Amino acid sequence: MNLASLITDLSDPGRYPFAVTSVEVVQTHISVVFLAGDFVYKIKKPVRLSFLDFSTLDLRRHFCDEEVRLNRRLAPDVYLGVVPVTDDGSGVRFEGRGETVEWAVKMRRLPEAATLEQRVLRDEIDESHVRSLALRLAEFHANAARSAAIAAFGRFEVVYRNIRENFIVSAPQVGNTISTPVRDRLVSLTEETLDEMKAVIDSRAARGIPCDTHGDLHLDHVYLFPDRSPPADLVIIDCIEFNERFRYTDPVADMAFVAMDFEFHGRRDLALALTQTYFQARDDDEGRRLLPLYLSYRAAVRGKVDGLQLDEPEIPEPARAAALMRARGHWLLALSALETPNRRPGLVLVGGLPGTGKSTLARCLGEQAGFQVIRSDVVRKELAGLSVEATANAETRANIYTPEWTDRTYSECLRRAEELLFEGGRVIVDANFRAERQRQMFLDAALRFGVPVLFLVCEAEPATVKARLDSRRGDASDADWAVYQQVAQNWEKPGPRTRRLLHIIPTGDSADAAWQASREVLSLAGLIGETET
Repeated sequence: MNLASLITDLSDPGRYPFAVTSVEVVQTHISVVFLAGDFVYKIKKPVRLSFLDFSTLDLRRHFCDEEVRLNRRLAPDVYLGVVPVTDDGSGVRFEGRGETVEWAVKMRRLPEAATLEQRVLRDEIDESHVRSLALRLAEFHANAARSAAIAAFGRFEVVYRNIRENFIVSAPQVGNTISTPVRDRLVSLTEETLDEMKAVIDSRAARGIPCDTHGDLHLDHVYLFPDRSPPADLVIIDCIEFNERFRYTDPVADMAFVAMDFEFHGRRDLALALTQTYFQARDDDEGRRLLPLYLSYRAAVRGKVDGLQLDEPEIPEPARAAALMRARGHWLLALSALETPNRRPGLVLVGGLPGTGKSTLARCLGEQAGFQVIRSDVVRKELAGLSVEATANAETRANIYTPEWTDRTYSECLRRAEELLFEGGRVIVDANFRAERQRQMFLDAALRFGVPVLFLVCEAEPATVKARLDSRRGDASDADWAVYQQVAQNWEKPGPRTRRLLHIIPTGDSADAAWQASREVLSLAGLIGETET
């Protein structure tokens, strides 16, 4: 049966063996999921790719059985079994009579709000939750099946093949989901890291460390129920069933998927808590050396998978657009995991009141740490076709400092920043960032692009600021003491998310002191190395 027709038919609430008021359909590149009342039905698309084969009904039945068997390890009460999709001549339906035209995995429906992804987005996760997850994964890996056959999949030649396959499959996406400079740099760094880790990888395989893992541990597959007692408090679903090569692996590669996803969602603090707890529980200092490689690999897997959805006509356009942005962010995260701090893509917002030294600090960071600087004062005048150094007269000020023109200026700064980030750039945006919505625009962009982000707020005593503004000549900024007072009066307090990324930089003394304070912040964020001066 045609897949599109099957999806349409099974989207009808009347095709279910129980009363259903509505059906929600979610698609990936290899499956279609039907959310119906308290249950979920999942069918496999009849596709054959380099890493899986669902091309026949028998194969799809086999992998449905495997999905249930394997996922009961971490979600025993969720996976109910394999059921037929039937056609009795009056139409297809789940668990009906007549000819079996497809097979489906039947599951209990879990609340989406309970996934770690949703809880992270709502800022409901703290390090205690993450440590519990790390201990659960450490226990799962300690008890997972091991054998000589499984360990063979952990040999260097297999690891190399898996990692290289991402680049091969994603080659047609270059220029769309990943830029040429990012891809070239990522391939080069991956090859270098593989060479460095070859002996470690083969040694661990020889010692039987690889095991039968989950294989797809990202945050929307992990459900947290804090009101339940262990082990029911953590439910993990949707492991890899279709390819043993992806599931039989070093446990560090499995755990790295979760760490990667925390980083992708802008929570590098949680990723650190996870990895520290996990390695301590596993007593695996050697495994720490492999974490950057496997974190990069997991991000590349997601970049590849998200990119594959772009060519699937049955996926709605909004979903394809979201997949494109996810793919770009994952590819940049893959690069960041292996890149040296002084070349790692990132976004730094340098804000504060007029005259507090924002532009001086931004220029210093650009020169000392290799950032490209986008200055809002310059962009504002460029949009108006004005000379950057010329002081705007009263009539011009009335036109280019309206709220509408300010919004246009910030939007153009954002466009330029995103363009540079896609190419793997390191970007500073120098603007006052008075309003929280202005800050959120850029924080959201950093999240989409999977790069570290910081908000540095410059502060100086009013008397120092007034003296600077009174002596300012030939600068792109037209701000004076009156503007300073106005912006100070209207400065919006940062929200919780902004506060987590905000760092106050004193700029009243010397430019060097401000640089040193900023340098410490950038170093902790992994955006500058110890050799920078």
